[in-house]
Amino acid sequence: MHGDKFSPYLPTYGNKVIGVRFGILEMHGVARTITWTKMKATVAKGATSIELTEVTDWKVGERIVIATTSYSNEESETRIIKTITGGKLITFEDPLLYKHISESPSFGGVVMPMTCEVGLLSRNVVYRGDPETSSTNQYGAHIMIHSPGDESAIGRIEYIELTDVGQAFKLGRYPLHFHMIGTVNQSYVKGNAIWNTYNRAVTLHGIHYFRVLNNVAFNTMGHTIFVEDAVETRN
Repeated sequence: MHGDKFSPYLPTYGNKVIGVRFGILEMHGVARTITWTKMKATVAKGATSIELTEVTDWKVGERIVIATTSYSNEESETRIIKTITGGKLITFEDPLLYKHISESPSFGGVVMPMTCEVGLLSRNVVYRGDPETSSTNQYGAHIMIHSPGDESAIGRIEYIELTDVGQAFKLGRYPLHFHMIGTVNQSYVKGNAIWNTYNRAVTLHGIHYFRVLNNVAFNTMGHTIFVEDAVETRN
């Protein structure tokens, strides 16, 4: 998706957008058995491999994120999978710049799990803002689904990758935005990777019965899953 804040603008929906009104949007990538899991053991700075707690269907060449376990979110790291053995043991080319903790210490008989999350960022379907200007301008693509009335707009979005999305400091310009529809029993956002965003990840505004399941959000500006007015119910 191409454009900037000066590009032609649709009322309500804006620009650099897929806007849905009284319609259905279907976006379906290949289903993944696990979109994120946890690391089995602590790894030191300089490590070039990690072991996961679950068997995954992740593949060589795909991108993962290893979450920070310090007080700084700057210590989350992305890597490209070089090899993967048994769906659990992952190696990568570039050594880790930070230590990542996965431990389950016991205090007075109570186990306190402190385990590092690892998420899959790659999907076979990608929706993104143009890489030439989106990051520089913090002005990415977005998807807005909005119709006044129950089930008058439907969005079924699963197992896709959204990157360079959202528009910084612009009201209502979020990567995935379900806006003032009412009941949305038939809609869902499932198993997606939403990363490098400039304005949140998923926004629920004036909707009910919506399902947001098993997504990975990374490096987002502002909230990730945002329930906007506190009138939203049964989501």
